[in-house]
Amino acid sequence: MRVEVDVAPGLPGFTIVGLPDASLSEARERVRGALRNAGFHHPPRRITVNLAPAEVRKTGASLDLAIALGILLGSEQLRAGALRVGVIGELGLGGEIRRVPGLLPMCLALVRRGVTSVIVPADGAAEAGLAPGACIIPVTTLAEAAEALRDGRSRRPVPVPLPRAGGPAAEGIALADAALPAASAVPVADLGDVRGQVVARRALEIALAGEHSLLLVGPPGAGKTLLAQTIPGLLPDLDDASALAATVVASAAGDRHIAALVRRPPVRSPHHTISYAGMVGGGPRLSPGEVTMADQGVLVADELPEFGRDVLEALRQPLEEGVVSVVRVGRAAVMPARFTFVAAMNPCQCGHLGSVDRACTCPPGAAERYQRRISGPLQDRIDLWVGVDRVAAVDLVGGPPAESSAIVAARIAAARDRQRARDDGAPNGRVRGRVLADRCRMDAATERRAVDLADNERLSGRGTDRLLRVARTIADLEGSDRVRIRHVDEAAHFRSRVLVAKAREVA
Repeated sequence: MRVEVDVAPGLPGFTIVGLPDASLSEARERVRGALRNAGFHHPPRRITVNLAPAEVRKTGASLDLAIALGILLGSEQLRAGALRVGVIGELGLGGEIRRVPGLLPMCLALVRRGVTSVIVPADGAAEAGLAPGACIIPVTTLAEAAEALRDGRSRRPVPVPLPRAGGPAAEGIALADAALPAASAVPVADLGDVRGQVVARRALEIALAGEHSLLLVGPPGAGKTLLAQTIPGLLPDLDDASALAATVVASAAGDRHIAALVRRPPVRSPHHTISYAGMVGGGPRLSPGEVTMADQGVLVADELPEFGRDVLEALRQPLEEGVVSVVRVGRAAVMPARFTFVAAMNPCQCGHLGSVDRACTCPPGAAERYQRRISGPLQDRIDLWVGVDRVAAVDLVGGPPAESSAIVAARIAAARDRQRARDDGAPNGRVRGRVLADRCRMDAATERRAVDLADNERLSGRGTDRLLRVARTIADLEGSDRVRIRHVDEAAHFRSRVLVAKAREVA
């Protein structure tokens, strides 16, 4: 985005064109006050600011500093050298420069366009410096920004020393609020606290190892929510590329001060009353939704049928393609949304359909209507289906100890390392076609078994691919180079439609 400023003779005026929103139109008053209080004067001329490209709507206050410096250059209060530099920052009335949301992605965009020197607010210098190839010039006031542009032939920007994750903060950069608590206040449970539920524990391990979608179906109190609370402790740290992608999303959201790469995968758990825009993104600034905030991590959806129908159907594209397209009048954006989907639901509204200890109290046909809230296309995009029954009290009180999160997390990390070591480096949950066949390396007997299982379950082409993807992840957890019959059999067990089976029992 370019800011063009024309300071011309004529009646005094200040016009901003190029589809600015209300906050950007108000930059006139912020710039006027900042210029005066920073020791400059606001020229009594006709000032026209053009925001290019003209057909794209602009939002926010990140262009304040560029507008102010353009006025100084146009009124010849400032003579810049030959330095080609990007400018990002919001102005206060006293001339101070403030941090803005999305600093990191803006710096990345400038670097891609060949602008490697960027003037940014000093309190956002650590975040901006995370952009590979960017040379950051931190400033705190408009006067400092003007000095950075003056005599550009001899002045060279100095890279900002950045803190490593867990290391000391860079000198001169305030990072007091860098370590913020996680977005969720729910404590991280250990998988060892989950007694029984051997099948559900295994399914969760497979889902996180290969980035497969998972649906847990069972009555209230069976442990579905507790299993979901163990997810943060089972995920390995993100590699450099994934960490940068997650940090870009966190920067665009603007809900915390970023001082280092986000190394822990995000785990998002939206409430079932969330709106369509809250899930996929939107609003005046096309802000990222929950599917984008969960990019490189996990999206947990408890009480899945209680979500709005439009919200559920919006999950189809990100589950299949790893992105979400948000289109509004005059605006469009494609946002990343590559996450592992973990959902939970009751088999019916009362929650006791198929239970061995309590009878279902739903009226006839209510259970099937409840289950039909999950459409067929969405069901077909879920890799693993698991029935979760209540655990007997004797197993809860005195059962044998279960594997801890640390043990299972080590297996998940090893399986992910095997997937990254392959040619494309993609997780099993994202491969398809010939790449998937090459990964599986099945012999003739295993291929026949896979075909028979797909025919018996009446799987679609997408469902058959997902059967093989899950089998490949099971083999990776075992450390096997080939997919064997036992791996396909276990994967087929998780493809059984628990919902439909229980509904037919009642009918």
